[in-house]
Amino acid sequence: MTADQVSKFMIYLKQLKEWNKTTNLTSIVKDEEIVIKHFIDSIAAIKAECFIDGSLIFDIGSGAGFPGIPIKILRPDIRFVLIEPSKKKSSFLRYIIGLLRLRGVDVFEGSLEQFVDSFTNHEQANYVIARGIKFEFIIGLSRTILTSNGKILLFLSTLVDRARLPSNTIVENEYSFDLPAGYGPRVLTSLSFSS
Repeated sequence: MTADQVSKFMIYLKQLKEWNKTTNLTSIVKDEEIVIKHFIDSIAAIKAECFIDGSLIFDIGSGAGFPGIPIKILRPDIRFVLIEPSKKKSSFLRYIIGLLRLRGVDVFEGSLEQFVDSFTNHEQANYVIARGIKFEFIIGLSRTILTSNGKILLFLSTLVDRARLPSNTIVENEYSFDLPAGYGPRVLTSLSFSS
């Protein structure tokens, strides 16, 4: 990471903790846990998936910006739409995007269903990413908002149960790793749709 990227993560950490005093952004409050469980977990996506330069990614249920903002800090070429139904969390997202001067990041305040319903004239995404959300829900709504060769990247704690996937869904890759300091196993699963 560059010095500027490290500085952005430090500002992000500080503001996350400050806002968390009055707004329930995350139940994780210790610095080490935030860095490992939020930052490192999020940026593992860069190792798990070879994102196309200039990609458009929809981050579903972004919450306090995970995984979208950490990825954006390390890959400023990637464009994001952070989809978050909570007004308070959306306010934090807009604030931190402005404070970190991140360009090419928009916030949609609403549910995935509302986003899909309002999708006319919007560019389709190269990727949909989701962390901590039931994957069946994501898969069912993602096809219409992805390009024909777009992918879904799921952040999970175990390998995906292939029996629960729709028949037109292909598991492209499963990247398994352990979080540092014994914080547990993680799996990033990349899915696509058959034609």
